[in-house]
Amino acid sequence: MITIPLIEACVAVGGRPDKSISPLDYVSKVTQYSKDVEPGTLFVALRGNRVDGHSFIQEAEKLGAVAAVVEYRVSNAGIPQIVVPSTVEALGDLGRIWRGRLNIPVIAVTGSVGKTSTKELIAHTLDSKFNTHKSRKNYNNQLGVPIELMRLDREHECSVVEFGMRDLNQINYLSRIARPSVAVITNVGVSHINVLKTRENIARAKAEIFEGVDSEGIAILNRDDDFFDFVKGYSNCRVITFGENEEADIRISDIRLSKEANPLFRLNGREVTMSSCVGKYHAYNAAIAYAVATEMGVDKDSIFERFSTFVTPERRGVFSYAKNGALLLDSTYSAAPDSIKASLYTLAELKKRGKRTVAVIGEMLELGSHSEEAHRHIGKFVSGLGGVDLLVTVGKYAEFTGRESGIKEWRHFENSEPAAEYLLKEVKGEEIVLLQGSNNVSLDLVVNALEKGTI
Repeated sequence: MITIPLIEACVAVGGRPDKSISPLDYVSKVTQYSKDVEPGTLFVALRGNRVDGHSFIQEAEKLGAVAAVVEYRVSNAGIPQIVVPSTVEALGDLGRIWRGRLNIPVIAVTGSVGKTSTKELIAHTLDSKFNTHKSRKNYNNQLGVPIELMRLDREHECSVVEFGMRDLNQINYLSRIARPSVAVITNVGVSHINVLKTRENIARAKAEIFEGVDSEGIAILNRDDDFFDFVKGYSNCRVITFGENEEADIRISDIRLSKEANPLFRLNGREVTMSSCVGKYHAYNAAIAYAVATEMGVDKDSIFERFSTFVTPERRGVFSYAKNGALLLDSTYSAAPDSIKASLYTLAELKKRGKRTVAVIGEMLELGSHSEEAHRHIGKFVSGLGGVDLLVTVGKYAEFTGRESGIKEWRHFENSEPAAEYLLKEVKGEEIVLLQGSNNVSLDLVVNALEKGTI
């Protein structure tokens, strides 16, 4: 168990306690949820759009909270209230000192596409040797990262966390909190280009990951990426590269798909089969995990064995089956041009097995003024690639994908429910169906309907 003197926590957040604090009071847990409070907990009262955590201070006190971090005092509370300008920033300060209690490697992962799958594969690989902590789903922002770091305990030997962002000066904040030993940038794409306007700004935002890395750290970068040299220029530590480029330190070659679309490839000359994954992009994830694991002394045979047992996270390119037996390729959690193109390539490979293919493409959100152009680009990709017999598009801008594709069998729907009704009638038992779109388009409802055979 990690414990921090309450006085030290007060100093770390720059707070002003409303009553004296005993030097014997220690914090063994930090939470923003009153229901999770137990004796020794420091309760952080966050103010949300719908709920104000200050309303739950008395409940936290009853459950054993040792103190509360607040933006304003609440009457009738017996525990010390540590007043700060921002409880969100205080949470980050607490995450920083919590991480500092452990001298363990922290691996931070960011990038436009593939962050979560890469994080999961790194953690799965390291877990063969180390007691590995990893951040949970969606805990990758200014609140989530410090919360995850405060889940670290004395038994953990390393940590793998994910950094998300929507604008400049967000990843550098997370990096200064986490102080990564290893910083991974999977790629530089166009996610969040509506805010950042250019890919150069996106690359600059990703490169902020180096803010918290010291000169003894390691940067792991994609040698095939257009912005490799640009991003590398921001690093202040040793760089390890991966990719198909002949100059890459971790070389990927001979990428292909099995008849079930499992990735087969060579990594530094050694044959790899990822039998529980779908799509060629996993070769890049594996190269990153290999770089991290070898640097941390994991036996190479153990690394490759872990690759063979890795299972893709839910709704990020996994196979399931419709009730009528149709094969579903579920990538409904997120979408960006690069990830959709990778999924369509997989579908085209599967079509070579003689099956009829259906592509259900949902709108890609957060592209701003680039939305029409990006969706047209996907349509042109479909047209040039082939491999799609029936195209179904869902959402406003996805219609541009359909119009540009030239696919004769094309249907468009404004939302997922009528799309599900149509596909329940249209999809037959021997077909292969790809479903991908941004999470808020709710194509997961279509997957659920096909799996159950009803809405």
